[in-house]
Amino acid sequence: MQNKKSIPVLILCGGRGIRLAGEASYIPKAMVRIGQRPILWHVMKRFANYGYSKFILALGTKGEMIRDYFLNYSSYTDDIRITLGSGSAEHLSAHQEEAWEITMVDTGEQANSGARIARCKQYVEAKEFMLTYSDNLANINLIKLLEFHHDKGMVATVTGAIAPYREQELQVDDGVVIGHFDPTKAKSQERYINGGYMVFTNKIFSYLSAFNECRLESDVFERLMKEKQLALYPHHGFWRWLDTDRDYEYLNNLANDNKASWLAE
Repeated sequence: MQNKKSIPVLILCGGRGIRLAGEASYIPKAMVRIGQRPILWHVMKRFANYGYSKFILALGTKGEMIRDYFLNYSSYTDDIRITLGSGSAEHLSAHQEEAWEITMVDTGEQANSGARIARCKQYVEAKEFMLTYSDNLANINLIKLLEFHHDKGMVATVTGAIAPYREQELQVDDGVVIGHFDPTKAKSQERYINGGYMVFTNKIFSYLSAFNECRLESDVFERLMKEKQLALYPHHGFWRWLDTDRDYEYLNNLANDNKASWLAE
């Protein structure tokens, strides 16, 4: 097993927030604030709480705003004293994210998820890596997720979440994804959607293409299912995506009421 500090976390940051109003209309979805920080920061913090501090951000539309945020992170988050006219700034506090190593990759504005991952290949210098989206929050146990991935020994493992509303459900048999849920068949099938928080071996790159059309969730996962190389780790704790204004209000209320379970270790 690799040292978890050497395992990179690749985060897809190409979302546009087309079903969100307000600030999401002019900033990338990853930068929509939940509480005091962008939702992307919340996602990264979950991994950092488990010791994963090596991040690769696959940037898309308005990715320069994400670059700016992290390039000026200390200025945005520390307490600072400045002397106007001198150009000097004294940092009066330190943040907890100093050890984060962040590689930001321009993967294009039109690329689908599979293409974005393929375009980050040169920066994945490990035998396996984590992958997630920049718009879903969960209190998933990342230690157990990685252990499950190793036990199954497959190319890919996805976290199965229970969605607040049904969409693109997966059919699972003994932890292996065998297809999409068919409501006309067995009544007792386990019903999950892909909740992000995935683990891949580097064999995944042989399934990917850098062409814009390559989509992880359909093209690649369909092949993996047929080859029985896609495992599903069931998660029954907190999970929520940022998809609509309803989700935005719900997540903000949790953050503002100090009930952000996804930040707890």
